[in-house]
Amino acid sequence: MIIARTPFRISFFGGGTDFPAFFRQHGGAVLASTINKYCYISVHHLTTFFKHRFRASYSRTESVLKPEEFQHPLIRETLLMLNHQEGVEIAHVADLPGQTGLGSSSAFTVGLLNALYAFRGQRAAPEDLAQQAIQIERERVGDAGGWQDQYEAAYGGFRRINFYKDRPVQVLNLGIPAGRLQELENNLLLFYMGTESSSEKILQDQKKRAGENEKALLTMMQMVDHAESILSDGVPLTEFGDLLNESWRLKRSLAAGVSNSQIDQAYEAARAAGARGGKLLGAGGRGFLLLYAEPGKRAAVRDVLKELNEVSFGFSTEGSRIIFQASE
Repeated sequence: MIIARTPFRISFFGGGTDFPAFFRQHGGAVLASTINKYCYISVHHLTTFFKHRFRASYSRTESVLKPEEFQHPLIRETLLMLNHQEGVEIAHVADLPGQTGLGSSSAFTVGLLNALYAFRGQRAAPEDLAQQAIQIERERVGDAGGWQDQYEAAYGGFRRINFYKDRPVQVLNLGIPAGRLQELENNLLLFYMGTESSSEKILQDQKKRAGENEKALLTMMQMVDHAESILSDGVPLTEFGDLLNESWRLKRSLAAGVSNSQIDQAYEAARAAGARGGKLLGAGGRGFLLLYAEPGKRAAVRDVLKELNEVSFGFSTEGSRIIFQASE
């Protein structure tokens, strides 16, 4: 029995510049952090007593004879890419719902890869987990999206991730003092907007509009540098909140459906109550609203958003890891 724990992430700046269509022309950069909310993947040997050779339990249960018979595309393509032939039972549980802008699909894929390698008695490096998850999600399954989620899930921590035209991805630990990160964490609030749906249409639209979005994306990439300097230079963190507001205004222009009336109303109510800025996590249209509000303003922001579910969270420092391993 193997259990892998893989963190979800929040992305602050640079989202959209991690799409290959953009960074292979201009480069790209993202500032993001994993949080202490996780998905858990267990892999257990399935004996010959069962008629089926493979079983997977997630929001539904599938029992099949061959990996290619799985309807879940990430499970199917991960098993096929690894040429995994030994019968296994795979189970997935998570702290938060999927398809809500926290990188859950990539956390699932990275965690499944990590668990299957451990099941074989092997250890996969974070770079290998990230690159293989990208291959599975973007190439084999064909889901639209960028590359930041896979790297955050594999490496973990508060990171700057640089994407280059013709060089490998660079994952940086910025060395920001723990006290500074704690101060930032204390100023962040996270609210669930109550919708779970695929962002595929929004991502496809954003991909089609890559040319007309070029100027906005270049500005959003520069914001990564600005945000890093705010955190590193000791200037008031309120500038970080203001920058989040600028970034959200730009992000809303990238594709139809990034925001909607419910999101706009919640965001503007939070701003009126004292939040400096924020953003909807992920591609948009659904999921979690991240807000920057100083301690003295948090009660007022919570009050105007009391109809929404608040999620308490903290930054995490670890990527996907094996938390349980026992021989059969």
